[in-house]
Amino acid sequence: MEFWQTVNAFDFNLSKLFFISSILVIGIIGTIINSVENILPHFVLQAFKFGKAAHKAKLNAFVSYLEVPKRWFLHFYIFASVVATIAIVEMWRMYRHGSPLSLHIDFALDILTTFHRTATVSGTSAVLALVLFTFHLYRRLYESVCVSVFSSAHMNLVHYILGICHYLACVVLLVAEFPGFQGKASDIPFTGVKMHHAVGMLLCLACFVAQHHTLSILAGLRRKQGTKGKERHMLPVGGLFQWVSCPHMLAEIGIYIGVLITLGSHTGWALITVWVITNQVQIALLNHKWYQDTFKDYPKERRAIIPYLL
Repeated sequence: MEFWQTVNAFDFNLSKLFFISSILVIGIIGTIINSVENILPHFVLQAFKFGKAAHKAKLNAFVSYLEVPKRWFLHFYIFASVVATIAIVEMWRMYRHGSPLSLHIDFALDILTTFHRTATVSGTSAVLALVLFTFHLYRRLYESVCVSVFSSAHMNLVHYILGICHYLACVVLLVAEFPGFQGKASDIPFTGVKMHHAVGMLLCLACFVAQHHTLSILAGLRRKQGTKGKERHMLPVGGLFQWVSCPHMLAEIGIYIGVLITLGSHTGWALITVWVITNQVQIALLNHKWYQDTFKDYPKERRAIIPYLL
């Protein structure tokens, strides 16, 4: 323990630093690519863009060597589901049986967040938010296995590592401000279900349905074309595609906002939500441009991610 206290002598919150740096790097690089893509080096575009919008001209051999299959997105949800399940079990032990925080989890939170954590939400908000986020992860795992149809596209290894770190840091920051997760005995303050709980849960549930419907539409387009259809992209229609090019990304933002509303007050999750908005908007703009360049009759009224605005 003394070694780690020496390493983290300034009591940095490593998880928050991860999200702050991600917001700055992805926000700046994404904005530059979406603004002046034509003058950027090909290796930069190849490293940043993936999926349908992946850069295909003048591929760099070294960057190609650092690419992994895009279908490895599945690993994100396997890993995240395991981490979230551990958090759920630990919460059950403490909130239901009055057990103290596990020393191993306390140690991990000390290193990944800070030694001086404080609870900012009630036990009710903590339980509802963690259940909502865990359900989201389980659902995405199911969709990745049983619904989505992945092509042979690749993504950069950095994207893969970023995804793994994202979900670990999400769960860590989420529970770090829950009562009882500060490594010392304390009463868990429970309240009744309040208005912000109901609003947050309803928003999450609506976005769960919207995201699942959108992913089903995209998967259906590929299944209709048979085995070779996995490598083709068709113009999606129906559902929220009537208004935006990337409704699944709009729903993803809505889910994180819904969890934030459910929490009521949570600095860590507020930072995570800013990161998710930054990331999803940048990717949506890239995909929207790809749709416009690929389909000459692409609906002019359709926006990238926010209906009528963006």
